[in-house]
Amino acid sequence: MKKVLFATTALVASAGMAAADGHAGVALSGSAEMGVVGGSGNTVTQFHQDIDVTFTLSGETDSGITFGAAVDLDEIAGGATGATNNDFGTAVFISGDFGTLTLGDTDGGFDAGMQEVNIGSPGSINDAETGHAGYSGNAGLDGAYDGQILSYSYSVSGFTITGSIEMDDDATRADTFPTAAPTAAPLLFNLPIAAGDTDAGDNLTGDAVYGIGASYAGSFGGGSYTIGAGYQAVNDMDPTTAGAQGFDITGISATVALDSGLSAGINYSVINVNNPNATYNFSGTHMAVGASYAFGDITVHANYGQFDWDSTATVVDSSGYGLAASYDLGGGLSAHLGYGSSSIDALNAEATGHNVADLGNAAATLGTSSTWSLGVAMSF
Repeated sequence: MKKVLFATTALVASAGMAAADGHAGVALSGSAEMGVVGGSGNTVTQFHQDIDVTFTLSGETDSGITFGAAVDLDEIAGGATGATNNDFGTAVFISGDFGTLTLGDTDGGFDAGMQEVNIGSPGSINDAETGHAGYSGNAGLDGAYDGQILSYSYSVSGFTITGSIEMDDDATRADTFPTAAPTAAPLLFNLPIAAGDTDAGDNLTGDAVYGIGASYAGSFGGGSYTIGAGYQAVNDMDPTTAGAQGFDITGISATVALDSGLSAGINYSVINVNNPNATYNFSGTHMAVGASYAFGDITVHANYGQFDWDSTATVVDSSGYGLAASYDLGGGLSAHLGYGSSSIDALNAEATGHNVADLGNAAATLGTSSTWSLGVAMSF
């Protein structure tokens, strides 16, 4: 799950409503949270507050083509320099009978095709139920570079297919995997990917990330279901090293939602890491299940997931579970409780101490940790 500003369908829906009379529209929405969070280990019990404001801009041509953009104020701060080659918490789209083309902070093909197992979850103020070591939001390779993704989707009769490209447009990003610790780097499939250096003289870029996903949404007496699949890959992420430093991920998923208030989901992915240096050739799998139940003003949720890597992998096996519950107080205010438990199950090749400094896992140890939160969420 990329930290997406708006799903494309939501953008199009907003545009359709705001531009129903043929004029441009501006919609404002927001949310806020307050409470307390904590956990085991080095997690400190502390107060938590957050606020988010989103602007959605929309319009429609005389021929019925809708277009628009969305701006998330809590992410756009990085765009103050005026750069146009980063998503900076924004997304721009154009949509019509031809499909929908979106550029910016949006899901890649893999994520668009896959469903998450937190279907129906009420959430928590610190996302404890989806922040554990066994959870995957199906982000795949989204964000491998700057997070600016170009996606195209087309829907017909319940079927939706999405293709995406994310380019490496930063010529100063000289080195990638696995030459730096993850303290300044994102995690990709739970793998630390180096942030790179600032040697402008390199003037090199890695290969683009390509993704494709497909899903089908249907209904039956008493409920609905969605099945989906996705694939995403990059052949060469490090232009300064001979050979191809490639990653790919393939997955399938399914969710069901019953009119009774019960919903459930399952997903499974296979991940491959390829590098000319045989040390970094390994594979792994991820699986997860989840279920939610809503009755009256109360909603509860639970999920479990695990990453299982080859014994030669230079990353750890991990698993975890998450719990969430909420009570709707009405008027956009709700009380939330969340809990997440993470476990490192096997060190794999880390046990030999091999290259752990580069991979940033030197401190990894077998054991469990947890996070929790209690508070209220507001939507405006």
